Amino acid sequence: MGKRPQGKRKKENVGRRDHRKEQWDRPGKTNRRTGELKKNDMKPKNIDEQEIPYKVREIMRSQEKMKKQLNKQKRKTEKPKRKSTSMAKDLHGDIPVPKFKRRKRESERAYIERMEEETQHVMFMTKNQLARCPELETDKEEQTSGVKSKSEKKKESDKKRLAKFIKKRTERKMMKLEKELFTDTVRFGEVAMQPPTLTAKPRKSQTNHQPGQRQLLLKSLIQQSECSSGQKVEGTQYSKLPTMSMARQRMLLEERERIIKAYRTLKKQKQQILSQNKDSMEKLKNPK
Repeated sequence: MGKRPQGKRKKENVGRRDHRKEQWDRPGKTNRRTGELKKNDMKPKNIDEQEIPYKVREIMRSQEKMKKQLNKQKRKTEKPKRKSTSMAKDLHGDIPVPKFKRRKRESERAYIERMEEETQHVMFMTKNQLARCPELETDKEEQTSGVKSKSEKKKESDKKRLAKFIKKRTERKMMKLEKELFTDTVRFGEVAMQPPTLTAKPRKSQTNHQPGQRQLLLKSLIQQSECSSGQKVEGTQYSKLPTMSMARQRMLLEERERIIKAYRTLKKQKQQILSQNKDSMEKLKNPK
């Protein structure tokens, strides 16, 4: 048997391989018969102006239909509400007087029927109208004014708080200024040779009066008695009694007894006032 020429086969194989390479190099899918690219997988001509896919368009249409249906349902439900509000207004307020006017392309029969319906409606409203109470209306107005007064009270309380805050702030500033005034800047090496001299009394200092300087009630009584007698009692009882005459001693003892009696009467009066106050407080606490 004769051998076939090998050159032809090589050429055929080379041609087939080149054809396959061309198919793989092309972007997108191709038809097996024609070898052309499919239209679905073609690149868009203008990237900015691309067509919306078919399924997305269907979804958008269905959404628009749903919106329209919902709007229709809302309109149907809103219509009776408007009637109810108008009915309530007519019951509480003045009933509007109907004005009849024939519409365009309205027959005489329809016009008459509409007039009858409106008149019947007005008659029904007049029969079923609620009784008016002007006193209640005034009460409502007072309530509204009371609400306004509450807001005004709140404003006043806010103003008071603000005034207190400003007062406290000013007091703090004054305290700081006082501290700064009374603080002495001591230099290095400065020495005090004597204690400071106080010219004014401190605020929280306790006043310890010396004997004979207190302003007592008995002192005023003694001064009145001295003025009436026209004589001054000099010295104490124990130091001057033996050197005094008998008449002088008797006068001093009488004056002493009078002062003691006056002191005792004052003490009794204070005790009576305190007992009366206690009794009144007990009566208030435990009323029978």
